[in-house]
Amino acid sequence: MRMYDLIDRPVRELPAFEAAVLARTRRWVHALTMAGIVADPEDDAFGMAMRALDRGSQDLLVIERPCHDVVGETEAVLLGLWRLVRADRIGKADAVASGLTDADAGRVMVAAMARAVHAIG
Repeated sequence: MRMYDLIDRPVRELPAFEAAVLARTRRWVHALTMAGIVADPEDDAFGMAMRALDRGSQDLLVIERPCHDVVGETEAVLLGLWRLVRADRIGKADAVASGLTDADAGRVMVAAMARAVHAIG
C-alpha cells in the first residue's frame, strides 16, 4: 500500500490527487467536529464514503485540522486506501477498509470512494 511514503510528509509535497483528497477529508472532519453535521448533498460520493467511515470506525482516527502541514498516520492509511481504489484494487481496498471500520461500513466506504475517484481527478 506504500502508506509509509506519506507519513510525516509535508502536505505541499503530495501528488495532486492525494493533496486534494487530504484537503477535502480534513475540511469534512473539521466541519463535522465544529458543527456536528456536514452539509453535503445526499448523492455526494465523497460524503457517503466519509459518513461510512464515521459510522463504522472502530478506533480513534486522528484527522488533522485543514491547516496542519504534515500527513498523520491515520491520514496516510486513508490516502493509501484511496490509492488502492484509484488503482482498481478493490479487494485489497476492502481488506484495508475493514481494518478501519466494521466490514459493512468498509464495503460501503470503498464503493463510494470508487464513485468519488472520478470526480476528484
